[in-house]
Amino acid sequence: MPLLPTSVIGSYSFPQWLDHARELGAKGVLTPAQVEEAHDNAVKSAIKDQEMAGVDIITDGEIRRETMVYFFSKRIHGFDFDHPKMIPIGDLDPSIQMPDPVITEKVMWKQSLNMDKHFEFLKEHTLAGTKVCVTGPQMLAKRATNEYYKSDKELIFDLADILNKELKSLVAAGCDFIQIDEPVWVGYPKDMPWLVEAFNRLVDGVNAKIAVHVCYGNYQLKKLFKGQYADLFPALLDVNASQICLEFAVSDGIGLELFKQYKTDKEVAVGVIDVKDESVETPDVVAKRIRQALEFIPAERMVIVPDCGMKFMPRERAFGKLRAMVEGTRTVRKELGPA
Repeated sequence: MPLLPTSVIGSYSFPQWLDHARELGAKGVLTPAQVEEAHDNAVKSAIKDQEMAGVDIITDGEIRRETMVYFFSKRIHGFDFDHPKMIPIGDLDPSIQMPDPVITEKVMWKQSLNMDKHFEFLKEHTLAGTKVCVTGPQMLAKRATNEYYKSDKELIFDLADILNKELKSLVAAGCDFIQIDEPVWVGYPKDMPWLVEAFNRLVDGVNAKIAVHVCYGNYQLKKLFKGQYADLFPALLDVNASQICLEFAVSDGIGLELFKQYKTDKEVAVGVIDVKDESVETPDVVAKRIRQALEFIPAERMVIVPDCGMKFMPRERAFGKLRAMVEGTRTVRKELGPA
């Protein structure tokens, strides 16, 4: 990897035609094999965009997943989707809601999520560095109504054990970099001590590089939580992960100062692309944001990423933002000189 390697947070612009293919598959107009071919082609397209943009470490765009939550909860025993409940996503705007499942009994592993097979497809179709993103247990728990467990803590620990099995399957398939997405941690700072404990249980025995992604929530280009990163420190630094991914573009760098206040040897993936902004940043804007981050984090421990996933934006905008991110990073690399 070069100095200041570039990566993505996970999801990429989702093609609308793939929704139509899925609908036709559900109606029996397309066969399962034909729907799978549509998924394969969409993933190849996402891979190609990331490669053409020049991103160093890519994902499959999470194209095969219904959502970052439903992909997991629909395949784990105990989530009832027959009687979903509308619950707010976050604490900023109660009108932002989605129909979420109900926990009706003990959650249990019931089938492979096939993330290992999806990783193998990704690896087969790119020469770039790769990683797989996995939605964490707290996010899955908070996007459901718990009517079985005495506490969310019990539920989250059970989910951590289930996902641990899936992470080990990924490693067995050759995956050496896994990012755990816990975007709603910022909304529950008082729970951080045991959330970190649950995270460490999740990755126990997983022989891969581990990252954790935390943000302010991202749905339909809106921030979802009032909290600040400062509420999570220093507990966040106790995760058994070698990289912490945080969004900073949306907040004009607020929170970067925490990495001078609290010393750590972890890598920091710095968000320099505001995914909630409909305009495409220029490479100069990206370079400016990177220089700002370098005042608090050494270059040898910094990774350059967008703030969050890119699912909720048109393909042209997503690609343009990735190109700007890579070009702005290259500008700063030249300024820093040889690694």
